Amino acid sequence: MTPVIIEIPNLWHEIADNGPDSLNGRSVNKNSFATGILGELAVSQVLNGLNITHTVENTYDYDFLAENIKIDVKSSNSRFPRVGGNNSAMLTDYLRNQKCDAYVFASVCLTDNLVYVMGCCAKFWFWETDCGQDYKAGEKISVRRIKEAARILKYRYLTSVYRLPLLLEALK
Repeated sequence: MTPVIIEIPNLWHEIADNGPDSLNGRSVNKNSFATGILGELAVSQVLNGLNITHTVENTYDYDFLAENIKIDVKSSNSRFPRVGGNNSAMLTDYLRNQKCDAYVFASVCLTDNLVYVMGCCAKFWFWETDCGQDYKAGEKISVRRIKEAARILKYRYLTSVYRLPLLLEALK
């Protein structure tokens, strides 16, 4: 898996810093609004680079509509680059009911001023694959206990974003 690495322009920081912090209150990330906006801006740039026509929707369920496929960007905040194959995407369990078709995962590293677009997958696959692992609220993951039930999937199992056009075609 090869992530797409995008430097965060100053304008993106201005956009991300001008929003409320309360929008993603159930998120496990600190500064979840800014992290989410930076991830979405990076993914929009990737979609443009792949010549995937899309519209920004910013609904509760998804961020972009591309070829009638609902894409939600899942962004995490990291102090260190998340490019290794053992790093993971974690989604809280309430997102199982989200009305989207695909996820694109981004890791925002503010210390390096970079967004790593890690990969993508169909929503149903994320929740059903044997590659992921479910955790209950209060269970310890690594060094901390999680506050809500969640599912974790290592980035190495994701489809490269360079193959996103094929994923969109398969989901039609």
